[in-house]
This record gives sequence, structure tokens and C-alpha cells, in this order.
Amino acid sequence: MKARIEETVREMCPPVSERHQVHIVNPAAGRGRLLEAVRRAIADTAGEIRESAEPGDVTRLVRELFEAEPYAHAVVYGGDGTVFEAVNGIMQSGAGRTASFSVIPAGSGNDFSTHANDSGLHPKSVIAPIDVIRTVSDGVERYYANMMNIGFDCSVVAQTLWLKEKTFLRGSAAYIGGVAKELFVKKTTDVAVEFSGCVNPADGSALPDLQLRQKMLLTAVGNGSCCGGGFHALPLAALDDGYMDALVVNDVSRPRFVALVGDYRAGTYVNEKGELKERFRSVLRFVRCRKMRITGPERFCLDGEIFPTGAARTIEAEVLPRALNYVPL
Repeated sequence: MKARIEETVREMCPPVSERHQVHIVNPAAGRGRLLEAVRRAIADTAGEIRESAEPGDVTRLVRELFEAEPYAHAVVYGGDGTVFEAVNGIMQSGAGRTASFSVIPAGSGNDFSTHANDSGLHPKSVIAPIDVIRTVSDGVERYYANMMNIGFDCSVVAQTLWLKEKTFLRGSAAYIGGVAKELFVKKTTDVAVEFSGCVNPADGSALPDLQLRQKMLLTAVGNGSCCGGGFHALPLAALDDGYMDALVVNDVSRPRFVALVGDYRAGTYVNEKGELKERFRSVLRFVRCRKMRITGPERFCLDGEIFPTGAARTIEAEVLPRALNYVPL
């Protein structure tokens, strides 16, 4: 019954061309050139611009927009951090089933856009329902649309942000620099991981729940395929299949990690059926599931934003199928 009601609501929603278009722009981006370009682009339309000024503003602006206009359309300009803020603003507004949004990549990391805009999986300028992943850690609820990274990858994000701030490196070059720097202090974490609602990637058949207790180098969990400016960590992930893909890498030596990282970056460690290459079978686990709970890490990263796990050192994640409306551009 609930699914039928949701589908009826979606069918009643106006197409994106008939919605109130609100463009959310940081006026300082590109030394003001981005704002001026957007103004020129929408001069002959009924669209409007709302300006963000500081971290958290996009979440607030999006939430306020959809609380007042549940059927509006937001266009956000920025990278993965901006997408993260927009997604949380939509979910906080309670208008996820009716609101719609687009992202125009204008950040240093645009991995969500690479998957959502450039993959060709959805028609341009047409509303496409996509999944969102809800996380709870230290009593705080957050949402993301692309990828969660824990362990080595999360530390690499921190190093990448530092390199972007202190050096000329950008995009995947900064991420590679972060990988190289973090390898010198490679640390593992003792974790307990529980996966439930698991399915076989090859045919969708149900699989038993899975529990792991081990030393972990990294974990990646998401809807999107890319992180770090083009690392295809989850090459089989889909934005709208009702599941999240998860990768758990065991403790491995530095030389072996370096030897394997090329396949990790290219996403060629696994085939289309979810089967691992022979040399990866003792190194990692690849899982497709609906829910995950991990205990042990001190921090985690959602679409490039880093958060502490608090005293419990636990993160819970759950897929909310088709909870958002995205419009590829």
C-alpha cells in the first residue's frame, strides 16, 4: 500500500520544466564569476538565485525552500560536499518524495555528478527517483547519496583536504597524493561489521546475513561508483536499485596494497557478477545489502565530509529506496 501511494504521488508531481527553479550558488565561487554566469543564464527565465555564504548554508536554504514549496526544483552548484548538504536539506524538509534537485559540478571533487550526470543511466532533464542512505552515529542522523568511506579512505580524505588547502594539487591528483602520504602511517582498525538484507549481485537472490570481526584497512559503502575524484571503488553500484554496495579491505602490507591499488582505482577488482579477481579473494569482501552496522572506527566520511563516531564508535547505515528525485543535467 505504501509503495502504491508513493508512486501515485510521484505521478502527480509536475515535470521539472513546470517547477519553480531555485539556483543555490556560493557568491564567492570562482571569485564571483560563477554567480554572474548563473545570473546571465537564467535572466530570461522565472528562476531565482539564493546565495550560500558558509558551510551549512546549502542545507538550510534547501530545507527552507522545500518546506515552503514541496514541489520546487533546486539546482545546486558545487562538489560532493555541496551535494551532501543539499541531500540533507531535502530529507530534513520532509519533501523527499515530491521535491527535485540537480547538481552542476563546480567543486574540487565531483564524484556524484560523474555517476548521476555523466553515466548515461538516466535521461537528461527528466526526474529520476534515486536511493538515499541514512546513517546514524553518536545519536546524529545524516544522509548521503554517493559514498561513505571508513578507515584508510577516510584518512586519505583528510590528507586530500590538507593538500588542496596547502598545495596546488586538485581532484584525483590531490587524492593520489593523500594516498601516498597516508601509506607512510597506514593503520588498521579492529571492527565488527554486520550486513543484513544481503543479495547476490549476479541475480538478486537472497543471501544470509554476514558478520565480520577483523582488522580492517578500509570500508567503502554507497550508491555511487566513484570517490576521490575518479577512484571507482564501487563499480557495480547503482543509484536506484534499493541496495548499497560495500567493500571491506583486510589488513594488507604496504607493498601488496600498492600492487593492488591500480585495480581498486579502475574498479576492475570485481566483474559484473560481483565475483572478485583471484588475487583479491583473500584481501577483501564485496557485499550488496540493505543495512550495515560497523563498530570500531573513530571517524567516518560521507561524500567528503568527516564526522566522529563518538563514544560508541558505531555507525549504522540503511538504504531508503527511491527517497529522492534527481534530474540529470
